[in-house]
Amino acid sequence: MELLLIILLIAVAYALLRDEKKGSRALRTVLSPGHRAILARYAIQYQRLDAAGRERMERITASFLQEKDWIGAGIKVEEEMKVMISACAAQLLMGYPDLVLAHFERIVVYPDTYRSPKTGRMHQGEVRPRPGIIIISWEDFVHGYAHSRDAHNVGLHELAHALWFENAIENDEHRFLDGAALVHWQRQASEHVARIKRGEPHYFRDYAGTNQAEFFAVAVEYFFEQPKDFRTAEPGLYATLSQLLKQDPASVG
Repeated sequence: MELLLIILLIAVAYALLRDEKKGSRALRTVLSPGHRAILARYAIQYQRLDAAGRERMERITASFLQEKDWIGAGIKVEEEMKVMISACAAQLLMGYPDLVLAHFERIVVYPDTYRSPKTGRMHQGEVRPRPGIIIISWEDFVHGYAHSRDAHNVGLHELAHALWFENAIENDEHRFLDGAALVHWQRQASEHVARIKRGEPHYFRDYAGTNQAEFFAVAVEYFFEQPKDFRTAEPGLYATLSQLLKQDPASVG
């Protein structure tokens, strides 16, 4: 009887803690004036949005910022870094305002390129799905947004990987991508990857031909940084990615 009571008390305590966390999460989805000033000053995508779009991006940015454990690797993670990386996630998640890529609890920031113990090679960023870690080189992250038309953006690339994995990982957020659109995308991507590997003419840079995951991440970079060119060169592929992400950046601005 005592054991049953203890189990019941633990269950109640857990439920209260979960509800408290949900409540506090809801209260924290508003950026401070200082955080909004960072977005207004540096976030190109934010600057292009109307008032409703800015409010949505602010809410997603705030949720992502608060949900993550921010870890510096040889660098102090300043508030500006947190806001800008969170805004990058928000750019990708505008079609999914309630997602925070929950499986990926830790964001590790290096000052610049680093040698990955996993591959032994120099990296600008990577995603490790098993431990739920996203790693970003801050210097390369900044470079990606400073050159916002070249379709090279390490932030978007790595967060696209996280989005891809999140959809398949069993949790409260999985399987959010439209199933039919995803099947269509995978079929199209297979054809494009094969074409790149055969050395045939193609729109994306060669790295997109590595595999399906890299093809998706590279396509996301082009989707946001060269949307109109992407739509013109590969209208079917662009339409499928637009359906998956619930966005159409080629129609903005």
